[in-house]
Order: sequence, then C-alpha cells, then structure tokens
Amino acid sequence: MNTETFNRRSQLLHWGLALFGIAAWLTGENADDGFNSNGFLLHLYLGLAVLAFILTRFGAGLLSKGKLSFKGWTYFNRAQWRLAAQDIGQLLRFKLPQREIHQGLAGLVQFSGLLLFLWMAISGTAIFLLQNSAGSAVFEAVEEGHEVGEALIPLFLILHIGAVIVHTLSGDPVWKSMMKKDTP
Repeated sequence: MNTETFNRRSQLLHWGLALFGIAAWLTGENADDGFNSNGFLLHLYLGLAVLAFILTRFGAGLLSKGKLSFKGWTYFNRAQWRLAAQDIGQLLRFKLPQREIHQGLAGLVQFSGLLLFLWMAISGTAIFLLQNSAGSAVFEAVEEGHEVGEALIPLFLILHIGAVIVHTLSGDPVWKSMMKKDTP
C-alpha cells in the first residue's frame, strides 16, 4: 500500500503540468486558424504555461533532493530497462509491480511524459518564433515534430492514468499522494 505523500510544491508542479498540458493539447486544433487567431493565441499561452511548469520541473529534478530529484532515476541505463521488462512480465501475470519511486516501468512512463511535455513546449515555442519563416525547411521539420508529439500525448495519458486506475483498483490509491497534505 502506498502511503507516501508529495509536498505542495510537487503537487503544484504535477497539477500545473497536467492541467495546462491537457488544455494546450485540447486547444491544438484551434491553432490551425492562423498565427493571429484567438485559437492560436489561446493555445500559445497555454503552451507557454506548460513551458514554465516543465522548466521548473526539470530545474527541480536537477537541483533538488527528495522526490523531485532525478538523481534516483535511471532512465538511460540497462538496469532500468530490465526492471521495466520485469514489471511488464508481472503485469502479464496480473501482478502489480512494487518498486521504489521512479523505478521500473513507472519511472520510464513518468520520465517519458516529462520529455514529451518538454518537447511539446520547446517545439511549440519554436513554431511561434519561426512564424515569419513558415514554409521553410526548419519550420516544417519543427511543426512535423510537434505534431508527432501531439499524437503521443494520448498514449502517455492512457498509460499514466491507466496505471493510477489499476493501482487504485488493486487497493493502492496512489492518486491520494497528489491530493492530500504532506505531513512533516
């Protein structure tokens, strides 16, 4: 049973990324109306909010200690991938993997989501900055990359929210760690 709680700073970063990220994703189609349209401006401002939250999250991951720190994450090594493979094996046997925070499959999904939101915020900002050279090879490449990211967001949301639901149904309501007040 997961009894850990995240502090308010962690919760704020999580919910800021979630709310602004999903809102930006949902308004993406409105951005196709042109750079001066209200739909584009709404999408732009939501995307800039995501950029602020994701840069803050990466800064906290690199500079802080504790639950926000990236020091315990092993995203780019074989051990993490081995743990993730073991987790998938357990899931196929209908067993819920029990890992430390940010380890195994959960860690890969979480860090992939952070990288995805970082890519979307940076590429979206680049599209805005390159709007005067729309049609250039660089603009087209960035725009295509942004659209690839747009297609990956639902996959991330399914994995992340699906995991929360599976944990909750198995008696481990991990969602509470992002809702309840941290006790010192």
